[in-house]
Amino acid sequence: MPISDEERAQRAADAARIRHSSEMERGGTDPAVRALQDRYVAGEITADELASLTRDLVVRQAHE
Repeated sequence: MPISDEERAQRAADAARIRHSSEMERGGTDPAVRALQDRYVAGEITADELASLTRDLVVRQAHE
């Protein structure tokens, strides 16, 4: 889905805030989660898809 430069910048700022929060709370973010965030910033997935895919990833990792 194509997104505007303005939307991309907003998404990048959102991802940066999320990553900073994760670093402060847990000492970092999982590379797989970062990859999902990068897909969100690029406009490949929506915020709802990002949330769902991240939840699925965390659940899978918890059961490994």
